Amino acid sequence: MRGRDTYGVAKDFVDSVHGEIGCINCHKGHNVKDKDKAHKDMIKDPSEAGGGGVCKECHEEIASTYKDSMHYKLTGIADIVGTITSPHKMKDTLLPEAWQLDCANCHASCGSCHVAWPAVAKGGLLDRHRFKKTPPMDKTCYACHGSRFAGEYMGKLGATADVHYEKGQMVCTDCHTAEYLHNTQPKGVKRYYAVKTKRCLDCHPNARPGRSKVAMHNAHPEGEIACAVCHANTYFNCQNCHVTLDIKKPGKVDVIFPSSPLYTFKIGRNIDRSPANPYKYNLVRHTPMKRDSLASLRYWQAVLKGKPGPKDLVANYDALPTWNSASVHSIQRRTKQNRSCNACHGHKELFLTKADLAKDEPKANLKIAVKKVPAKIKE
Repeated sequence: MRGRDTYGVAKDFVDSVHGEIGCINCHKGHNVKDKDKAHKDMIKDPSEAGGGGVCKECHEEIASTYKDSMHYKLTGIADIVGTITSPHKMKDTLLPEAWQLDCANCHASCGSCHVAWPAVAKGGLLDRHRFKKTPPMDKTCYACHGSRFAGEYMGKLGATADVHYEKGQMVCTDCHTAEYLHNTQPKGVKRYYAVKTKRCLDCHPNARPGRSKVAMHNAHPEGEIACAVCHANTYFNCQNCHVTLDIKKPGKVDVIFPSSPLYTFKIGRNIDRSPANPYKYNLVRHTPMKRDSLASLRYWQAVLKGKPGPKDLVANYDALPTWNSASVHSIQRRTKQNRSCNACHGHKELFLTKADLAKDEPKANLKIAVKKVPAKIKE
């Protein structure tokens, strides 16, 4: 049987557990020979609605938590946007449209991980409709997280690949298990680094400060410095980002985010300390945001809705820092900053200081900047 006769669906899928359910039971449509009539009322992604769609009929225990997860709701991003645009309401601006055009592309349904590429990748089925219990990292995780995390991890961005990928051949789900991915939204938690996940010490208990055979592990008290500060390499970063809406075809609007990428290594203060992120000092990464990033939405709101948006759409810009805790995925056992104590101490370039902050950046960045770079010590 040729591929065109099965419409891109693997022959063995038909005899699988999911294949025996039948196309119409999930995708709707009509069982007739005429293509147009057969596709009428068809649902492209039957797993989308409510964080589970038809999947929850058999997987209710997963759908019951996934519907509130960060992968489904993008809660962390929504919270940030809502904070910096306060007191303006999103519904009174063009932000909901911009959200649907761009942010929502990384919103993940069950099918986005287990059956097809995420929407942002525009890649179709993962493997001819075969269901993947463990999502393939290079097609699913990398599609949404490739600009930073997956790119660093696989050595496509930054100085090196991560040792866990390079030598351990570990995939994303070895640390970010289904338990966490399906339930990444504990009540009251809105930022990703406050969510419970695997920690370095879970697998490396002998590296715990005060109990390690490695002297440098005992140099600082537990909770003082994140493991990545010593074990990460130069990583991918962003500077500023201007948002613009581009109308190339009638009725079709694209969101464009030009930015200036760079590679850096900066240690900053952690203002989001929690049981899952307890460190006083973390590596920090600049988010692609500046005060006028959303300025063009005011103009396009006048064009598309007949009334301009607020002049100060990012009215609360100073409330949140644009330097934030970074989950760097370029871990190596040996790095330039852990060769000795003085490979880090006294090196101002490794620390985020007030001098690194641009004049037009939010005042909240001062909370992240290190006030005093540790001096060199006698070794």
